[in-house]
Amino acid sequence: MGATTSSQKQKLLLMLFTRPVHATPNIRSFRFNIPWIAKITQRTHSTEAHALRFLESSGLDILRPSLILSFVHEGTTYTVMTYITGVRMMEAVADGLLTFNDIQTIASEVSNVLDKLETLRQPNCNVGKVMMSTSGHDLPDPVHFFEERAGPFPSILDLWAHCASYFDVEQMREEVDDATLTTMTADSIRYVHPDLRMYNIIVRDGHLAGIIDWEDSGWYPYSWQVHAMRWPRFGCNGLFLQY
Repeated sequence: MGATTSSQKQKLLLMLFTRPVHATPNIRSFRFNIPWIAKITQRTHSTEAHALRFLESSGLDILRPSLILSFVHEGTTYTVMTYITGVRMMEAVADGLLTFNDIQTIASEVSNVLDKLETLRQPNCNVGKVMMSTSGHDLPDPVHFFEERAGPFPSILDLWAHCASYFDVEQMREEVDDATLTTMTADSIRYVHPDLRMYNIIVRDGHLAGIIDWEDSGWYPYSWQVHAMRWPRFGCNGLFLQY
């Protein structure tokens, strides 16, 4: 029987000191009131660890989990990060814990986070690429209801051609008017949290406590963020949607 590897030991310790969170088997909370949380991702790229490491290196002061450590074992990434104390905004709204002014305040604080993210720029080696994670890899594909992954795409037009199910950009150019193509091309590429719904917003005492689930964040056309925040659906409705 072979010797136990370092990653095996790390996994054993992680499982010993954590327990699964109800209904989310890939998330584990720490025992003994340790204020950390663990996330298990069945791949080695485009993970929560990559995103948090990038955000920490950016120097931006935003409310989010801090990366404690991460390791890979047998093709699976284990990410340990700080736990943000509070409740999900969606639950707080449903339970009537937030006033109209509270929701306005929290929405404004989320907007401030987006303003800070907007200042980030792509590294020179990847300028122009979209639907790209901080590790330089794919992200969930809306064409397949986010159940499959795609990207990165070499340009904004290539991404929109894919989303519209064109064979390639040239086919899209034949069917889409020049004004629309120009508008698409003129869009800025920014760092986007593509699932900024109320269940990923943690609140406490009527304020934003932190934004979670950065795993699928990455470089997109900036209009992608607007779409994510303005598409009425589960977790994005009511006063938060109207802000």
